Amino acid sequence: MLKKLGFLAVLASAKADYNVLSFGDSQGDTGPTYAVIQDVLDQNNVAAKVVNAAVGGTLSCGWAAESDAIVTAGRSAFPVSGPDLVWLTVGGNDLAGDAKYHACLKLSKTDSAARRCLDAANSRLMECTKTLLDGLWKGYPDAKVGMYNYEVPCMEDYCLEEGANFLGGDYCLSQSNQIGCMVDLLSYWQTIYVDALEVMYGKEKFTGMNMLGVAQQASGVPGASQGNPSRDAGSKCEWMTSCVHPTYGTKTADAIGEVLWTDWLRNVTNV
Repeated sequence: MLKKLGFLAVLASAKADYNVLSFGDSQGDTGPTYAVIQDVLDQNNVAAKVVNAAVGGTLSCGWAAESDAIVTAGRSAFPVSGPDLVWLTVGGNDLAGDAKYHACLKLSKTDSAARRCLDAANSRLMECTKTLLDGLWKGYPDAKVGMYNYEVPCMEDYCLEEGANFLGGDYCLSQSNQIGCMVDLLSYWQTIYVDALEVMYGKEKFTGMNMLGVAQQASGVPGASQGNPSRDAGSKCEWMTSCVHPTYGTKTADAIGEVLWTDWLRNVTNV
């Protein structure tokens, strides 16, 4: 009987529910949306409830005006026990709206100069994101965070300029390979932002994922793969909403969800 009870206890533990909070910007509410997380958890038989608190157009530094912003959202979504897992998506709008960054890019003449502009903008952004994370763990010290540094958008017609507004600005638009310039800066930003946060906080608490190349690969771009984006083409425009968001229900969003599972969720759930 004791052995049977022990087995049932293990089984109950394996079926524990997870509270998952989506927090930040339009990746959570526009595309690929929090729903891709619910989908992959359901597909892998993980009992979980995913609640979205992400709002399109918001900035890390806007949220960080209240250091406990994620805690407040977590308490609203899960009043009893708070979030176990947090998908954090912040930073893109901070760069898009950083006038100092874009003025610097406009004056840049070399790749190294453009990177220095990004270094300075990222330093401003990083303080805000750290404020949000520190506030989260003050309220919920056991919460696990997953974050990726966006993906390569559609790069055709007006979307090329939209992508430059997000990263690269006038400097990249003046280059012979405009797409390559933006992809190079995206790849560099990955190292100084999400990768740096994982080193700072440790993978036990913070999982930084490299999603660059994933939407391109799903779009059929030759040579693209996770962590190895193509410098020659963007993601399929028909599968991207407002240029930069993988559209839920398409292959680009499905691919993002799969990486969220393989690189983060399966490692922080009892499966």
